[in-house]
Amino acid sequence: DEGAAAIAEALRGNEVLTSLDVGDNSLTEEAALSIVRVERQRNKLTSLFLGSCGIGPNGAAEIAEYMYVSGSGVLTTLNLRYNGIGAEGAKALASALRVNGVLTSLDVRGNKIGPTGATAIADALKGSAVLTDLNLFDNSFGDEGAKALASALRVNAVLTKLNLCNNGIGPEGAKAIGKALAVNGVLTDLNLSYNQIRDEGAAAIAEALRGNEVMKTLDLSGNRISDAGAKAIAEALRGNGVLKSIDLRSNRLGDEGERVVRDAVSWREGLKLREWF
Repeated sequence: DEGAAAIAEALRGNEVLTSLDVGDNSLTEEAALSIVRVERQRNKLTSLFLGSCGIGPNGAAEIAEYMYVSGSGVLTTLNLRYNGIGAEGAKALASALRVNGVLTSLDVRGNKIGPTGATAIADALKGSAVLTDLNLFDNSFGDEGAKALASALRVNAVLTKLNLCNNGIGPEGAKAIGKALAVNGVLTDLNLSYNQIRDEGAAAIAEALRGNEVMKTLDLSGNRISDAGAKAIAEALRGNGVLKSIDLRSNRLGDEGERVVRDAVSWREGLKLREWF
């Protein structure tokens, strides 16, 4: 905390620093926020990393106020990973996202935002015109949150990268996301790894790939997909001409599932399969 106070004081007289990372330093919430309060007046940082700084819901709300102030400023990248902001903190940030016109990258992984927090962020995404990179890894929002985010993907026209890894998303959530991907024209990078979409969810994503013309990278590793899901994906890959990388590691593919996927990948020039199954 003493070091954070010194950094905050130094910022007061600095007119050129644009990127600051004080994450993983065992700061208290108050120490981390002391930096935010100075920067709120200074408004020079384009990138701020406050991961694992003990920031809770109230701290997230104060950072959201800063985002309001910097809405016409310069902050484009904000990382608040592993801070325990919860649903209330997510709602505060979502409220700020609705009016902030410059933030392009937000990382709130590992914050226990749950379905309520995910829904709030999804609602904000529907009107966002600048956010292109969103990391929601490890937030336990399940199918409910996935469906809300899918609804946002149907209308969002700017988000290109979305990380939904390890959120307990099942087949129903995957179906909703698949339907959204069928009409979304901008998302190029989707991480659905280590959820529980199984064959039914894999088939829904595969169906979306058939008509999707923008997706470049897709991670479906660790989803309990077996041969039936692999066959659906393989068939979709033959009809998709834009995907560059697909990850199916740590699933339940047998020899037949592995064979059909490899055949489809070898048939498609420029497509990379992440090894091993």
